[in-house]
Amino acid sequence: MIVAMENDCFEGEKCISVYKVGEVAKITGVKEGTIRFYEKCGFLKEVARQTNGYRIYDDQHIFQVMVCDRVFDSFVNSRIRKSSMKIIEAARDWDPEAYRKALTEYRAAIQADIDRTKKAIGIALNRKPQQKDDGTRYSKKQAAELVGTTPEAIRNWERNGLIPQAKAYSKRYFNKSVLERMFVIRLLLDNGYGIMAILKFLRKMDEGDPKQAEKELTDPKGEDLQSKADYYLKALNKVLDDAEELENLAFAHHLLI
Repeated sequence: MIVAMENDCFEGEKCISVYKVGEVAKITGVKEGTIRFYEKCGFLKEVARQTNGYRIYDDQHIFQVMVCDRVFDSFVNSRIRKSSMKIIEAARDWDPEAYRKALTEYRAAIQADIDRTKKAIGIALNRKPQQKDDGTRYSKKQAAELVGTTPEAIRNWERNGLIPQAKAYSKRYFNKSVLERMFVIRLLLDNGYGIMAILKFLRKMDEGDPKQAEKELTDPKGEDLQSKADYYLKALNKVLDDAEELENLAFAHHLLI
C-alpha cells in the first residue's frame, strides 16, 4: 500500500495534485461507490492512503475513472467489450503505446460490427432472392470470423436447428446461403431475440412467408425487427463516437502527446 504524506506530496520529492474520493466524484461525475468499485476491480492504478487511512487519488486516477465511465456507459456486446477492456488496462498502466494500439483495435472492432450489422439488416429485411450457389465454401472458423461470432456459437446454432447440421463424422463447410443465415441469426441474437423466436422466424422465411416471419419477431409493445435493428445500429455508432472521446481524454490528460 502506498502511503501519502499529509502535505499531499508523495512519490519521492515530486508534489502533485491529490484528491479525496468525493472530489474525484465531483470532477468526473462518477459516484463514489462506482469509483471504489473500479478500484476494487483493478481498473485503477494503486490508490495511496494518508496516514489516517483515507484514500488519496491523483490526476492519473481522474483520467482512469473517466475512461472507465466512457467505456461502461457505451453500448457494447461481448465482442466489443473484450476489446474495450484493453483500453482500461492501458490507461491503468499509463502505457501510451498500449493505449493507442488498444484504441485502434477498439475502433476497428466497432466498425466491423457496424458493417456486419448493415449486411445482416439488408439480408433479413430486404429479403432478396437467394443467389445461385457459386461453389464457395467456408470452414467453421472462417464463417465465425466473417459473421463476428465463435465456432462454438455456430455449433450451438447447429444443435438448435438454426442452421443445417453436418453429416456425422464429416468436416463442416458452409455455402453462401448458410453464411447469410448466420448473419441474420447474429443480428437477432444481438437484438435480444431468443432461440425459439429466431427458429420460428427462420422456418417461416424458409416456407416463403416473410409477413408471418416478421410477426414472429414483433414484441408485445409492437416493436418489429426494423425498429430494433435501427436502434441497434444507432447505438453502435454512438460507441464509435465515444471512442473518439477516449482519444481526446488521453490527449487532455497527457497520456498521448
